[in-house]
Amino acid sequence: MGQSHPVLSNTHIVQEAYQAWQKPQLEQVKQVEQRVIKQLLQALIFEEIIAAEYDGENFSIEVQDRQQQTIRFIAAGQRQYSYKLVRFSRDQDVLRQDVNGDLQPARLNQVIDEVLRSIADAAKVEDFIFELKRTYIHDLQSQVCFENYALPAIQYPYDILESYLMEGHPYHPCYKSRVGFSLQDNVRYGVEFAQPMALVWLAIHQDLVAKNHSASIDVDAFFQAQINHQDQQLFQQVLNERGVNANSYVWIPVHPWQWENHLITIFAEEIADQKMIYLGHSHDRYLAQQSLRTLTNLQHPEKPYIKLAMSLTNTSSSRVLAKHTVMNGPIITDWLQRLIDHSDTAKQLDFAILREVYGLSVDFTRLPESHAQQAYGTIGCLWRESVHQYLREGEDAIPLNGVSHIQKDGKALIAPWLQQYGVEEWTRQLLKVVISPLIHLLFAEGIATESHGQNIILVHQQGWPTRVLLKDFHDGVRYSPAHLAHPEWAPELDQLPKEHAETNSMSFILTDDLDGIRDFSCACLFFVALTDIAIFLNQSYAAWEQDFWLWAAEVIQDYQQQHPEHAERYQIFDIFADKLRIESLTKRRLFGDRSLQIKFVDNPLAPFKAQVK
Repeated sequence: MGQSHPVLSNTHIVQEAYQAWQKPQLEQVKQVEQRVIKQLLQALIFEEIIAAEYDGENFSIEVQDRQQQTIRFIAAGQRQYSYKLVRFSRDQDVLRQDVNGDLQPARLNQVIDEVLRSIADAAKVEDFIFELKRTYIHDLQSQVCFENYALPAIQYPYDILESYLMEGHPYHPCYKSRVGFSLQDNVRYGVEFAQPMALVWLAIHQDLVAKNHSASIDVDAFFQAQINHQDQQLFQQVLNERGVNANSYVWIPVHPWQWENHLITIFAEEIADQKMIYLGHSHDRYLAQQSLRTLTNLQHPEKPYIKLAMSLTNTSSSRVLAKHTVMNGPIITDWLQRLIDHSDTAKQLDFAILREVYGLSVDFTRLPESHAQQAYGTIGCLWRESVHQYLREGEDAIPLNGVSHIQKDGKALIAPWLQQYGVEEWTRQLLKVVISPLIHLLFAEGIATESHGQNIILVHQQGWPTRVLLKDFHDGVRYSPAHLAHPEWAPELDQLPKEHAETNSMSFILTDDLDGIRDFSCACLFFVALTDIAIFLNQSYAAWEQDFWLWAAEVIQDYQQQHPEHAERYQIFDIFADKLRIESLTKRRLFGDRSLQIKFVDNPLAPFKAQVK
């Protein structure tokens, strides 16, 4: 994996992580607890779930304690220009003021009892509390890992940065919940701990398997390249010893945690009947990326990444991998690649997508009713092209969410780059290379993408942004077939089953809601990815957020002026609209999916619309 991984080479990391709750470091306990409290209260205020007064310096939340006495939680912070987001001070604690006026640092259980449990009709509040506490526990456990990285960490290449960027979601309160993991599981499989894992391989009867692949690969040759020769021989020997017809089986990798904790129970009948045969563990070792279930081959990072199903809840979302998404990955990325190949503008913008080239899944509809629903999405894998397939001489890459990362020494990860090139010059270049490809897909093709901080990879030469690589499209696009620039090339998708729609009302691809298409793209790119950067530059470099959004507007303006042929779509997908819709993540988690939890937000780009001709 090129440069030696600093955590991987530390033999004491596992023991230290196991002892995080046996011998907790009090300062770390306080820091993590305050982070969970801050992200919780910020989200509750922003999504208007609770009321708060703001005097320009402090937010004040007035509630009742168990004795029905009025107490307050007070937090220094500001309402940002960007979407009016609430951000508390990194360096000051959230305080609890009791009935006598005494101030003490707030504790998580106090906030849970006095704020969360006071929210009326929050049907899912207990589940949410459980996720919060798991986040607290797992985040404290991960703190031991930071000490293993030499600073500045920007010296590390892409593969190591995937482990280093362990902070999790900067907005969602349950940013590291990992419901289903024990503390031991968290160390074995959490991205922070960089513990090499062997995949479990299963032979599954072809009658149960759905598969699909990109037109860009030869399936047999591709699959042979993913399993080393030693494993192939061993796995074949297992099938010979079982006395089955090997040609009737498909080999599928599964996450070792998934096998140990879920698959044996769910598929006991198939295992007993040899419809599913355990082949063994891979000799190749893999490391988890930020998403946990996407894995990098440690010995061969140039090989495709593997995305696997995990019956885990993280950041309040189930991490199973439904059959229709596995089937659609190659279909969607082949389609996007075709559009890029036939567009001179796309070629000039010099971006690329990491194609999802091969997918395998157990089709739950082919199973007995006794456990078909339990099996939904529990076995699936997608092979996605590696970053290294696209890096050129002199280039390296960083996940976009790393741009706003603050190291443990309080310095920005990208501080050396900003010092070398200047804050404004570097930021303008960043916005140009990040925004242009994504608005091109929206305006020129009519396709919105779920491109947030983890799904955009920034390519750079010695810190200077040059282009982006985009990933994670198996369910990460949204469009109206009637409004595509090339409807004749529209893909025939594997249809979303009603079971999926019933449990995830916000997960769909096709829609006639044109504002919804725009908002899907804007929510991911602007609200999530770029807002974090705007606020980071404001807080760490005193850069005005208004300037940041002006520079972003100028990138959009330049594209629109250079491509007047898309004028109609500039109106249809008006990304300068006064209001945009975003999903209320915390409200949805508290109140459930009985109705869509949507919030209309002020668009920070709107004031600059007049400048766009």
